[in-house]
Amino acid sequence: MTQNTQANNTLESLASARALYYDFFAGLFLYELLCVREDVILKQILILKENVLEESDSAHFEVLENEMKQYGLKRIIDEYTQTFILPFSTSKEEGESPKRRKKGEVFYNNPQVMLYLSHYTQGCLNGEALLKARKLIKQSTFRLNTKFCKESEEHLGFLLLLMRYLVSSENSDDRALSKEILKELVIPLGDFVTDVLQKREGLMYYAHIASLLRSFLNVERVL
Repeated sequence: MTQNTQANNTLESLASARALYYDFFAGLFLYELLCVREDVILKQILILKENVLEESDSAHFEVLENEMKQYGLKRIIDEYTQTFILPFSTSKEEGESPKRRKKGEVFYNNPQVMLYLSHYTQGCLNGEALLKARKLIKQSTFRLNTKFCKESEEHLGFLLLLMRYLVSSENSDDRALSKEILKELVIPLGDFVTDVLQKREGLMYYAHIASLLRSFLNVERVL
C-alpha cells in the first residue's frame, strides 16, 4: 500500500466518522428526523460510545442508551417539544413589549430554546444569518427538500444535516465549502445552543446531548 493510498484511506475514514456524528446530531435536533429514527439513533449511540471524543462522553451516551432501550424515543421527543417547539412565554406585565436582544446576548427566561442563528446574533428570526446560509448553500450541490424539512436554512438541525452531506460528498467544492459553513454558521450556533442547554435546569436528555455536541464541536474547531 502506497503512502498516497494510506493518506486517502485516512481521509475517507475521518470523513465517515465526521458524517456519522453530524447525522447523529441532525437526527436529535431536526424534529422530522427525530420522530422516525428510533432504530437509527440507538445504533449510532452504540457505535459512537465505543470511541468517545472525551472521557466524560461515555456517561452521556450511557444515559441516552439506557433511556432508548427502556422507553424508545418517546420521552426524548417529549423533551424536544417542551424545549424547542412550545410557543414563547407571555410577558408578566400586560402590554409590556419584549426586549430586543443585543448582538450576542442571550435571554434565559423564555421557556423555548431557539435553534436559529439570527435569534442569537440579532435578536430576531430570518435575519442576516439566514441570508448568509442561503448564499453559501447555493454554492453547494445540496438543496433543501421543503416537503421533508420545514425549518429554514439557519436552523441547527438543518445545518447539521447539511454538514453531514458536505463532508461526505464526492464533490471537492462541497467539501471545501463545509469549512466555511462550519466556521461561519455551525460552530457559532452550536456554541449558543449548547451554552443555553447546559445552563438550563430540569433537562433529562438534551443537557447530555448538548455536552456531546460541545465535545464534537471542540474537535471540529481544529480541523
